[in-house]
Amino acid sequence: MSSQSGTELRKEFQKFFMISSLSSMRIGLFLTLIMFSLFALFNALFFPDYPEQLYYNRFWIISPVMILSIIVTYFKPLHKWLHLVYIILNLLICLAVFYIGINSNLSQKGSEYYYAWVMLVVIGLFVFYKMPFNTIIIIGLFQIFAFTLANILNHTLEQYPFFFFNNLFFVIAIYSIGFMMAFMFRNLNWKNFLHQKALSKNNLQLLEEINERKLAEEAFQRSELQYHNTLDAIPDWIYVIDRDFRIVIINSSLKEGHVSNDLPVEVTGKHIKDVYSFITSATINEFQYVFDHGVMLVTGQKMLFRNLDIFMEIRKVPIYKDREVIQVMTILRDRSKEKEVEELKQRNTEQKEIMLREIHHRVKNNLAIVISLLNLQLRNNTDSELRRIIRDIEMRIRSMALIHEHLYRSENLDRIPLAAYLHSLATIITGTFSGNRVNLVTSLEETNVSIETALPIGLIANELLTNAFKYAFPGHQDGEIHIGLNKENDDLFALKIQDNGIGLPDSFSLDSEKSLGMFIVKLLVEQIDGNIEISRVKGTSFTIRFRNLLIKKQEIPLN
Repeated sequence: MSSQSGTELRKEFQKFFMISSLSSMRIGLFLTLIMFSLFALFNALFFPDYPEQLYYNRFWIISPVMILSIIVTYFKPLHKWLHLVYIILNLLICLAVFYIGINSNLSQKGSEYYYAWVMLVVIGLFVFYKMPFNTIIIIGLFQIFAFTLANILNHTLEQYPFFFFNNLFFVIAIYSIGFMMAFMFRNLNWKNFLHQKALSKNNLQLLEEINERKLAEEAFQRSELQYHNTLDAIPDWIYVIDRDFRIVIINSSLKEGHVSNDLPVEVTGKHIKDVYSFITSATINEFQYVFDHGVMLVTGQKMLFRNLDIFMEIRKVPIYKDREVIQVMTILRDRSKEKEVEELKQRNTEQKEIMLREIHHRVKNNLAIVISLLNLQLRNNTDSELRRIIRDIEMRIRSMALIHEHLYRSENLDRIPLAAYLHSLATIITGTFSGNRVNLVTSLEETNVSIETALPIGLIANELLTNAFKYAFPGHQDGEIHIGLNKENDDLFALKIQDNGIGLPDSFSLDSEKSLGMFIVKLLVEQIDGNIEISRVKGTSFTIRFRNLLIKKQEIPLN
């Protein structure tokens, strides 16, 4: 305990000691006044002419102080000033001791009452007024000083030194005895105070613990009631078992199921196999697995209920306490309608895929018919310019038909393997220009794209590769064309078509509408929100950067 806390504790004890002593002080002062009054009445009736009456009647000079001391005990607003009030009243008693002393004479009969009266005043100080020790000692010294000074001024020391020192000794002796009695009584009260404070603290802690336990029990009861109500509100069949495979609780829906199937309703505490005899060893093993590993198991099972086949989804959920699985909750949900809907969706999806494949197949066939018609037109036409235009149109149609062929043959109808598609397209274009002495090199990174991206990319590659074969190597020169596809960051890709031919003329511009192919390339790049870079170092290089929209679509979270 620190000095500060010790000081505060002593202040609290002093306040407690003083307030708790008010009733006993009040009774003591009342008895003293009554005793003096009866004794004075007795002397006045039977010994009215005795000279001792003079000294005895002088005792009443402190009666107002005693009455004030009693009155103060009844006024609670004055209790915080008790220490100061007691000091003032006892200083008045010191004045009374001095006043009676200077008017006393040992030659008169009854003067010995003065000394007895002073000793009673000293005892009263220690018995009635529960002030701090320092205050009591100081006031007691004032009383002895008032007594001594009064006996000096009334010439007792001068005329009767024996009586002076003898009476002073008895007064000091009574003072010492009173001090020892007050010390012992105060020490006893200090121990009682500490004991009572400890008891109060323990009692308070006990009350808090009782209150906390009561609140915890009430909260547990509310939680358990809410738990039961929640389970009863769920339409699924639910039951809970403990580690001994005994049923702890079943909800209302399952109870109704028991009634419908002639099963017992009151099953709490019974072994699960005694209630559900049809449960297999595999199910028991599943329960044990959940207890051992603390993981939820989800299974499905067909059951016969009311002469109907239903599909039940069965969830075995672990219930923890102190990081240990103590119970397992089983939830049985009828998924028959959902299963039917899922199967219907699956059939619809399969039918849609068949239809889409058929559509892509027919589109490819229709485009093949268009190509055949164009070839027939070529046979009947000798105009070289027209033949070139028709051949360019044919190549563009082939690039589109190739996409539908990939979709038709693909497992996923919503995506196209871009690398395989570009490789097939480049092979077709190379075969078209088989008379050239040009080598085609491919470096294609695998990625899947949507048809909205693949179609523009295929048309762009068709135009650039066709132009490279046509114009980059005049006079059947040897050369090399490189087509590359690589991923630059998360969703940004780069398509690069490069040749080491004669390069582009100085007047070349993508904005020029004279070259329909380049104009188409520009429009298609804008369509996919890409950009194109052209390099004329050691031939010609086209780099088209575009974003794979299919990746972004796959990253969108499903709600």
